[in-house]
Formats: sequence, C-alpha cells, structure tokens
Amino acid sequence: MIYPFNYQKEIAEAQNGSRGKIYNTPITARENDILTASHRDPAWLGQELNHVFPREILDNVARGFVVDGEPFTGSFGGPDMFGVEWVYVPVVRGSMEKPGLRKVADINEWEKDLPFPDLSKLDWQGIQKRCGKVIRPDKITSTMVYTGFFERLISILGFEDAAMALIDEECQDAIHRLFDRLCGYYDDLFDHLHTYCGLEYVVFHDDWGSQHSLFFSVDTCREMLLPYLARVAASAHKRGIYFNFHCCGNVERLVPLMVEAGCDAWDGQNMNDIFGLYHTYGDRLNITLNQKVLNISPEDAEKWVDNIVSHLERGKQLIVPNRQMNDVARELLYIRSREFYGKE
Repeated sequence: MIYPFNYQKEIAEAQNGSRGKIYNTPITARENDILTASHRDPAWLGQELNHVFPREILDNVARGFVVDGEPFTGSFGGPDMFGVEWVYVPVVRGSMEKPGLRKVADINEWEKDLPFPDLSKLDWQGIQKRCGKVIRPDKITSTMVYTGFFERLISILGFEDAAMALIDEECQDAIHRLFDRLCGYYDDLFDHLHTYCGLEYVVFHDDWGSQHSLFFSVDTCREMLLPYLARVAASAHKRGIYFNFHCCGNVERLVPLMVEAGCDAWDGQNMNDIFGLYHTYGDRLNITLNQKVLNISPEDAEKWVDNIVSHLERGKQLIVPNRQMNDVARELLYIRSREFYGKE
C-alpha cells in the first residue's frame, strides 16, 4: 500500500521547538516497522522500537545493558546466565570475558562444567510488571539476545580454542551437542519473553568476523553454525517474532547463509558494502544501516540523507534506527523517505 505524502498535513512545528518537528504520520511507528519487518515497503525510514532488557536475564547485566522500567543501580559485569564472568569496560560501554578464567576444561565433556539455566525459576510476573512501564502500544517490542552460538563457545573456551574446536573433527560432535542444547534454551527464552513481555522482535547477537575477514570459512559456517541459526530463527517465527541477526565483522560473504537460514534482517557493520548488499539481498533480507549521526551538522545531515535516498529501491528494505540520528537527520530522512515511498 502507498501512503501519499502531504508535507503541510504531516509536519507541524513543535510548540517548544526542542524536538524539531512533530510528525502527523499516516500510520503508527509499529505499523510502519511491521511493514519493513514483513519485507514490504514502509511509509518512511526510521525504526522506532520498544526495548526490554530485564535484569533477571543476567546476560543483560553482564554485558552492560538493562532496560526494564526501573533504574538499575547495580554494577554491570559479573556472571551471565551460564556462570561465565564478565568485566564491564565503561570507556567502551561494553564487556569482555574475565581474563584467566576458563569455564569448560574439555569441550568434549562440556556437560560436566556448564550448567544450563532454568528460566522457569525467574520472577516472570515481576519482569512483566516492570517491563510494562516501557512498552508503548504504538511500537514493536524488541530485545537483544546476547551471546549466540559462536560467542557462547568463545565465552567458555577462549577465542583461539573455540576457533580451533570448530574445525577439529574430534571436537565437532561435542559442539553439535552444545549448539543443539542452546537451541532449546533460546526457544525457551523466546517463549518466556513473548508470553510475559509481548516480545515481537528479537536481535540475536553472534559475531562471526573481524574488521578484515571471517573468523572461519564459509564451509565451516554452513556445517557448524547455519543449521542452528536456522533453528533459532524458526523458534522466533513460530511465535510471530521477527528475527534480526546481529553479526559484526567483515561478514558479507556469509550474508547468503543468513538468507538461507530464514533471518528477517541483518544488523551489521559499515566495513561491509551495506548498500551493495541492500541492492542484492534487500528483497529477502532487511539490511541495517548503522551510521551514528548524533552530532552531524544540518548541511552534512542533508548529504547523508541524500545518499540514503539515492540508493532506495521499491521492494527492498533498509533499516535505519532512529536512536542513531539527531533530530535534524531524523526529520530530513522522514521527509525524503516519505516522498520516495509516497509516490504512486
């Protein structure tokens, strides 16, 4: 469906001027983001989600991101859901595994050292009550699931041993057992978050590359990771949850596998050819543009928006998160993308 753009009707000056323009949008942000997530043309660009990161999911505390309706006064870092210790680094606003601690001594016997959490023991009624404070009905409710398959392997073995184990035939059966068990955990987590928090959109975090190359070959990814990525995507989809795969690094050679796995979107980094991938795969996989323009000047914001709009194609979907834009850039992107998508 096309929503014709009427500038005078949709944009009015803010009364106090502190937020630039106020939009009289033809549909809600929720409806607009559902169009994009469903691989249909939106009315405008600018993703606006509810975020829920309950503190009871210890990965959120360990990794330094808690959003659940009440101020978090504790310390970030500490043990995650699997007992792995993390150290929060404020200067980078992120965490790393605590050096010198190896959770699993022998990957072939990981069951001895790695306790799996029982999600039924969490206070889901309390989580529901708190998270309800940050959920607006006009937005999709989302979360990020930290520490996917390869990241979990790194967290219990260390990076080098995890990378070696992935290609060591003597370790692969054990890794398949671990990843199979993790699929059950993620399925249970999706179910609880969907039931108690109304989860509709999950960003699943598993980094597969460095700034310059992949951590492993495409063939290794297809054999060891793709089947499990497909399973967690299916776990989300059976509950009506959209599945966005967050995968950092120079991983564009793996994008076809993300499509094959059934991911709805890819949340990557700009060392990849984002617009090239958008043109190639955007009809099957929503491509996220992660460019922070919070301090951009009005002149540069106009150039930034012009570049985005010059790449847009009907039937191919680009995600541009509002949280990464200042008011000027957000307003310009709204106007220009409304003009693009509002044409008959």
